[in-house]
Amino acid sequence: MKKILLILSIPAFSLMLRSGIYTMHDFHVFRLQQFDKCIQNKTFPCRWAPDSGMGYGEPLFNFYGQFPYWIGEMFHLTGISILDSTKIMFILSIVLSGASMYFLGRKFWGTTGGLISGIFYMYAPYRAVDVWVRGALNESLAFIFFPLIFLFLDLYIHKPQAKYLAVLSLLIAGLITTHNLSVLMFAPFMLLWWLFRCFQNRSFKSFFGLSIAAVIALSLSAYYLLPVALESKYITLARTTQGYYDFRAHFTTLKQLFISNFWGYGGSTWGPNDTMSFSVGYLHWILIIILAILLPLKLRGRIKEGVIFYVISALGLLAIFFTHNKSAFIWTHIPPMAYIQFPWRFLTISTLFLSLACGTLAVAFPKKLLLSCSLTLLLLMNFGFYHPDIWRSISDKEQFSGALWDEERSSALQDFWPTFGAKEPDRFAPLTPQILRTTEYTRIQYPVVYFPGWIATVDGQKTPIYPSPDLGLIVLRVPPDYSKVSLRFVNTWPRTMGNYISLFTLVGLTLWYFSKNRLLS
Repeated sequence: MKKILLILSIPAFSLMLRSGIYTMHDFHVFRLQQFDKCIQNKTFPCRWAPDSGMGYGEPLFNFYGQFPYWIGEMFHLTGISILDSTKIMFILSIVLSGASMYFLGRKFWGTTGGLISGIFYMYAPYRAVDVWVRGALNESLAFIFFPLIFLFLDLYIHKPQAKYLAVLSLLIAGLITTHNLSVLMFAPFMLLWWLFRCFQNRSFKSFFGLSIAAVIALSLSAYYLLPVALESKYITLARTTQGYYDFRAHFTTLKQLFISNFWGYGGSTWGPNDTMSFSVGYLHWILIIILAILLPLKLRGRIKEGVIFYVISALGLLAIFFTHNKSAFIWTHIPPMAYIQFPWRFLTISTLFLSLACGTLAVAFPKKLLLSCSLTLLLLMNFGFYHPDIWRSISDKEQFSGALWDEERSSALQDFWPTFGAKEPDRFAPLTPQILRTTEYTRIQYPVVYFPGWIATVDGQKTPIYPSPDLGLIVLRVPPDYSKVSLRFVNTWPRTMGNYISLFTLVGLTLWYFSKNRLLS
C-alpha cells in the first residue's frame, strides 16, 4: 500500500522535476537564500535577513517559522541549488503528508482505508492551491504534522505511554516552528477530539500527561516563541491584520466551496470575485454525504466506527463553517483569530478531516472495483490542478539578480519592518554608509535598519547607536580619528533565554529517551 501511495503521489509533483522554478505568491526561495546567509555567517538560530526590507535588512526569522528552512538548508549544503532545495521541500510536503495521513487512516479504517485517506489528502484542491498557486511552503509542510499529531494524541488517550507523549511533544513543537497560524487553527479541533474521546472512554486521565506534552512542546519552541511574544511590539506586525489583510474581506461563498470549478493563479479579493480557487473538492464532500446516508445500513452492529465517522465529518464541516461569513461573529469575539488573516485558510483543517472521513469508504464498501473507481475519479478530477502558471527555466544566479532580486528583497516589507523610524523605505538601500565629518565627531549612518540586538564597537570599545528619525537606520557618532568600526547583530535576553530553554529541553528529552531504553534493555 505504501508503494501504491508513493506512485500515486507522483502526478502531484512530477512537473517540478525539471530545472528552474515556477511563479508563486510567496517568496520562500528568497527566504531560504537569506537563511543560508545566516548559516554561512555561523549564526544559529537565524534571526536576521540582511537583504530583506529593500536591502536594509529585517528580523524576518525572529518572527517567522524557521523549521522548513533548516530542512531546505540541509539539502542546499549537499550542493543542491536553492531553487531545487525549495522544490524538494514542496515535494516532501505532498509525499510525506500522504504518508502521515495513511498511518492515521489505517488506525481507524485499516490499510485500504488509510490509502484512500492519504490519496484524498494529497489531491484536495486546496493542496494544489498551497503548492502550485500560493507557494505557501510553511503551510504546505504543516499538512505533514496534522495527521501525525492527531494520531499520537489518539494513541496516548487510549494507551498513556511516555513514548507517545514524547513524540507528540516533538510534533507539536515542529508545527509551532513551521507555521504558528496552523497551530492557532488546529488546536481547538484537537481539543474537541480529545473531549469526544474522553467522553467515549469515560476517562479524563490523559489530561495531565497532555499538559506535560504541551509544556515540553512550548519549551522546545521557546527559542522562537519568546522573541515572538516579547519583541513583536518592535515591528509592524499589527498591520498584517489591517487593510487588505482584514479577515472580513476574505470569507468564502457556498458556491466557491461546493459548486465552482474555477481555477486561477490570482489572489483573494473583496467579495466573491477571487481569482484563486477555494473549492473543498467535489468528491470530498459528495462522498461524505453518500457515506453519511448509507453508513447506518453498511455498519450494522459497528456503532463505534460509525460514530467516529460522523464526529470526524462534523469537525470537517465546522472547519468549512469558519471560512464563511456566517462565522464572522466568532472571528470578531476572538481577537487572535485576526492574525489568521484569510478565513479560507481553514480549508487546511477541513481537508484533514474530510480526507480522513473518506477512508471510511474501505469499511463500508470493501469491493476493490468500487474503491479503484473512486480513486481513479479523484485523480481525473483533481490532477489538472497540479501544474504551474508560468515556469521559469532559470538558475540560482538569475533568480537572485536583476528584477527578480529586487522583487524578492522588497517582498513582505510591512510584515517585519521595525517601528523605530517615522516611515518605511520607498527605494533600495545604498551600498555604503553615509558619513558626515565635523571637527568634533564623525556621524555614520549605516544602510541597516535598527532593531534590538545591533551593537557597534569603535576601535574595540562599545559605542551607543540610535535610529535615524526617518527610516530608523542605525546611526552612531565616532571620534574624528577613529580607525575601525564594527557592527554586529547579537541576541537579546528573550532570544538568549529562549535558546537555552529549548536547548536544555531537547537535551533533557534526549537523555530521558536513552536512559529509558537502557533500563528496558
